[in-house]
Amino acid sequence: MQDVQRYWETEGLDQLVSTYKNPERADPYYTTAGKSTVAFEPEVEDLVRIHQLIRERKSFTVLEFGVGFSTIIIADALAKNEREFRALPSPPKIRNRFLFELFSVDANEYWISKCKTRIPTHLAARVHLSYSPVHTGTFNGHLCHFYDKIPNVIPDFIYLDGPAPKDVQGSVNGLDFSVDERTVMSGDLLLMESTFLPGTFILVDGRINNVRFLQRNFQREYKFAYDPDGDISTFELTEPRLGKYNILGLDLFTS
Repeated sequence: MQDVQRYWETEGLDQLVSTYKNPERADPYYTTAGKSTVAFEPEVEDLVRIHQLIRERKSFTVLEFGVGFSTIIIADALAKNEREFRALPSPPKIRNRFLFELFSVDANEYWISKCKTRIPTHLAARVHLSYSPVHTGTFNGHLCHFYDKIPNVIPDFIYLDGPAPKDVQGSVNGLDFSVDERTVMSGDLLLMESTFLPGTFILVDGRINNVRFLQRNFQREYKFAYDPDGDISTFELTEPRLGKYNILGLDLFTS
C-alpha cells in the first residue's frame, strides 16, 4: 500500500470522515434494545485499504455488510471510479443495473439512522442503506447466522464487516450468539455463492473464524489471501469468465 497518511489526505478522505464523526463519541456507553450504540474511532489504515482496493479494481457495484465510516469511503471510491469510466473515449455498455452504487445492510437501526444523516450530499444518491434483522441458523448442519433480507444485487466487490454478535437474534438447539466467547459466523455469502460472477472480490475485516468457515464451505475456485498485520482476508473468484457480458472494471483500464 502507498503511504497510508499521504493517501488519506491526498484523496480527501480525512475531510469526508471529519464530517461523519459522532459528536456523542464522549458519551458513556449505552444500548438501544440491547444493541451497541457506542462509536468507534476511524481506523485510517483499514479505510485506506478499502478505498484503494475499490479504486484499483475499478469496481462497479459494492455490497457492504455493516455500515460505518467505511460506507462513505466506499461511496467516494465508487464516485471516482465512475468519473474515470465516463471519461473513457467509448465507455462500453455494461449489463449492470446498479453501476457505481453501494448497497449496505445492517442489523442496527440506530447506526443506519446515524449513517444516513452523515453521508455527504454529493454521494447520497449512490448509497442505499437497508435494515434487516439477523437470525441464527445453520449451513450444512453447522451453526451460523443470516440476514433476513439481503440487497438484491450482483456485486463485484463485497465487504464483510457485520453483523455485531449482539445483533444476532434467535437460537438453534439452545445455542445463540449472545455468548461473548462465540464468534460471529455469517453464512450469507454461502447462500449467495452460486450466483457470484467470476472476478467477484470479497474483503473480510477480522472475523478469522468466520473466514475459515467460508473457506471450508465455499464450493468454487478462489484466490485466498490473509494479511496477519492488518487482520484482513480476501477471496477472489478466479473461474473463467462467463462470456462477453462478464466485464470487470479492471478490463477497461490498462493501468
